[in-house]
Order: sequence, then C-alpha cells, then structure tokens
Amino acid sequence: MLNKLKQLLTLEAQKPSTGPSKEMAMAALLAEVMLADGEASPEEQARMSQLLQRLTQQTPQAVQELLTDCLAQQQDVVSLYEFTTELKNLPINEREQLLYSLWQLAFTDAYLDPEEEGVIRQVADLLYVPHSRFIWLKEQASQKASI
Repeated sequence: MLNKLKQLLTLEAQKPSTGPSKEMAMAALLAEVMLADGEASPEEQARMSQLLQRLTQQTPQAVQELLTDCLAQQQDVVSLYEFTTELKNLPINEREQLLYSLWQLAFTDAYLDPEEEGVIRQVADLLYVPHSRFIWLKEQASQKASI
C-alpha cells in the first residue's frame, strides 16, 4: 500500500506543467491590457502583435497564430495568476521588459484607462516587480508615447 502511494506521488511529480507556455502567457497578459477598457482598436491590435513579436522573438506568422489561439481562449480566463506563475521565474530584466510592453500597449490609444492601469499593477505585483520600477517603467512608456 505504501509503495503504491509512493509510485502515485512520483508519477504526479514527474508530470509536465499543464500551464500556458511563456509565449502564451505573455500574449494573454497583453490581451488582458488591450481588452481592459472594453475596446480593441486596430491600432492596439497591431501594436500588440508588434510587442509580442519583440518579446518572444518569433516570426510574424507564429505571433499571429499565438494571438489567434490566445484571443480564442480569452473568454475562459479566470485570473492573471495562471499566466504569471510561469513568468515570475524569469530574470527581472525580462519581467520588466514585459511590464514595459504592457505600458506601451496601454498608451497606444493616447489615453491610459484606469482599468488598463489596474491590470498592469496587478501583473507587476504578481511578477514581483518593485513598485519603484513599476512607476519608472510607466513614466518611460508615457514619455515615449508623449502623453
């Protein structure tokens, strides 16, 4: 009986992670910011594609497939935690780059919606990005967008 329990626990520990891939998690977080204000303008969609390509270093075709899959699953999203679990283990510079990309997407329409800022704030907390860096990245994206 004890051996069977050990085998079961060993098998469970060896199962691969069923969470989203790093790329899918990044796409989902970008989509959450884009859809936070209830609108997804063509400019925001194009910007999201551009940012995701830069973050993941994938071809435009691969990014489009990723976005299509991501947006199809977007209605099933329960919380941001499922996406940040994988990403919080990234080096801090990669987490900050993702956060900066989220800010850039939020400033695409020349208006920062409070809902967009709320999503980004939550992501920053879940990724363990210090608040001072959160503010600095926001200011950098804001200045670049000239808002």
